[in-house]
Amino acid sequence: TNPETQKTLAHWQKLGQFRKNHPSVGAGIHRQITSSPYVFGRDYSNGNYSDKVVVGLDLPIGKKEISVGTIFENGTKVKDTYSGKTSEVIDGKVAIDSEFGIVLLEKN
Repeated sequence: TNPETQKTLAHWQKLGQFRKNHPSVGAGIHRQITSSPYVFGRDYSNGNYSDKVVVGLDLPIGKKEISVGTIFENGTKVKDTYSGKTSEVIDGKVAIDSEFGIVLLEKN
């Protein structure tokens, strides 16, 4: 199989899995955090259940700092499910070093 096809397939599988694992993606309230690069949070709650995510798009490749707004509190451990990297919220931001321009953050 073509390596480019494999990359595209992996991309859509990651997005699909993240959406499946997080009701906030489809049913949550959308909160833009920054416009450039485009970073937004989504949160959803129903009774005792709550789910929060932060998504960053068009980010630089390599080291990046992502504002998480009020979605995740300082000290929260998060995982970028797109790259598999983990980080901690410090001063309202998360640092991720990955080869991708996308981050899909969830509580770790």
